[in-house]
Amino acid sequence: MKPLAEITAEYLRDSGQFSLIAPMLIGKLGPKFLNPGPKSSLILTSGRVAERPVKGYTMGAHRAAGLYGMTRALALDLAPIRVNIVSPGATETEMWGDEAQRAARREMMKKLLLLGKAGTPEEVGEAYIYLMKDSNATGTVVHSDGGSLIQ
Repeated sequence: MKPLAEITAEYLRDSGQFSLIAPMLIGKLGPKFLNPGPKSSLILTSGRVAERPVKGYTMGAHRAAGLYGMTRALALDLAPIRVNIVSPGATETEMWGDEAQRAARREMMKKLLLLGKAGTPEEVGEAYIYLMKDSNATGTVVHSDGGSLIQ
């Protein structure tokens, strides 16, 4: 992500691949590979910044919030195939760096997060499983964020 002052039209065009183009193509092509009906679903991934932006992260907030709207629009267009979105908060993965970096970030999260810890991939994965199983959920967002939206 670049700070707002450094964003150019070219950057916007080039960085839209994952936040706009890929989900749109999944919406276009996905139904060809799914059984029609509410047992089938597409699940996109966003993030906490869609609803609780962070200073200096305008592009991230834009992308995440845009996916919320796209999810609801795709749910309308693709019904009865369901389309939902998972919005994870801080999740401890290898992306946090080596073990020393992860330990430092773990300590920081203890102080910052309502539950005193970041989520695990297994915990966040439960949100995806829920959306796969609940054939009555469409056009919605499921949060796995440890309460970060209310803190």
